[in-house]
Amino acid sequence: MESKLLVIYVGVAGIRSEDIEMYVHKVTKKITPQMFQGEVIIVPQQTFDTRIECIDPKYITDAQLITEHTEMMKKLQDELNYQFEKLKQERNEQ
Repeated sequence: MESKLLVIYVGVAGIRSEDIEMYVHKVTKKITPQMFQGEVIIVPQQTFDTRIECIDPKYITDAQLITEHTEMMKKLQDELNYQFEKLKQERNEQ
């Protein structure tokens, strides 16, 4: 069984350069699924957008698997958006 690759692109535009490492760590720690079996790659980028992509080396054609994969990615993206907004709010309160 080949493992999946989860790529998390973390938008760091507007974050002070000395705070980027801690910010990226907080975001990725909160949104990475605990039961995820595979490799996680974090890519900081100079945008305001943060997104997740899951790369599965196995080509999936089964409609049920496609539906499950799509639902899982939507849940991950929703959690990412929630945690991202929460971190922004915490930063604004400081």
